[in-house]
Amino acid sequence: MIEQAIQGKAGFAVGTGRCGTRFVSEVAGLEPGVASSHERNAYNESFHRYCKWYDLPVDSAGFLAAKREEIEGDLAIAGYSFEASGYLSFSIKELYESFGAKFLLMLRRPDKVINSFLFKGWYGKPYICGKPNLAPGYQEHEAEWFNHFLARIAPRGDEFIRWNKLTRVGKLAWYWTALNSSVLQQFAELPASQSMVVKLEELNYVKYLEVADFLGYESAIGREKFESLAYNPPNQFRDYRGAAVWSDREHGEFEAQVKALADRFAYPIDHESLREKPSGQKPKLRPRVRQKIGDSMLKLLGGYRRVNDSIVSRLEKMLR
Repeated sequence: MIEQAIQGKAGFAVGTGRCGTRFVSEVAGLEPGVASSHERNAYNESFHRYCKWYDLPVDSAGFLAAKREEIEGDLAIAGYSFEASGYLSFSIKELYESFGAKFLLMLRRPDKVINSFLFKGWYGKPYICGKPNLAPGYQEHEAEWFNHFLARIAPRGDEFIRWNKLTRVGKLAWYWTALNSSVLQQFAELPASQSMVVKLEELNYVKYLEVADFLGYESAIGREKFESLAYNPPNQFRDYRGAAVWSDREHGEFEAQVKALADRFAYPIDHESLREKPSGQKPKLRPRVRQKIGDSMLKLLGGYRRVNDSIVSRLEKMLR
């Protein structure tokens, strides 16, 4: 039964990860009437994710009790509770039925998601599984933190045997399709008013205002503030290995796994479209990052001014 005190005041963004969920949470966090968070309870959420994906007979009451406490804490200080977490991508039914929540699926171009996860070490080695019809046991190489293992799902049965022989690109392409397809299937079982799909590539200021209106809060941030964050998004890094350097086998597995869903959302997947300049060069610093480094260096140089004023003066000009 939906809790009336929460209904209409809670929303979640889900997705594969590396798809813009953190960015959306930080934008929402700028809103004075929104309490926003990102993956705030990784173990609770990733455990529920693991159980839901593998159809394990585990009760959801504890998971929901933790969520209820978090949402109520948000609503004690703000008019709206928002959490962005890819871990919650398989928990949509429970969150809707308990809180009447709304859901945002963040989509991103599959090759970009895959390259980010390659850099983060996903599916670094073949999974070790003696009975592929069962949920996989602990995988040491996928467990920098335990929630990482829980989140890095795999298929089961004969599909697992085929998947485990794929390249890392192929495995991640399977993941991109499997997770997004599951979310879309869950959305189809909700009232149409409760779900929205947004491509990260299209998330400009106007689209964000649509997102805010859909979720149920009025945005109070201006275009300049939104774009300042969009220009220098959080949790960003370069992997220096674009799809342009994938092998023919990796490209073939990628296209086979993502084609149907990528075509549906007009994402390019052919070899030529993905031929970008390999990112072997260090990217230029964005202005905000460059300014932060410059400010820190200027403070450091202040302590050495007496050593050589002329050198310090020249360095100051370079950093400004």
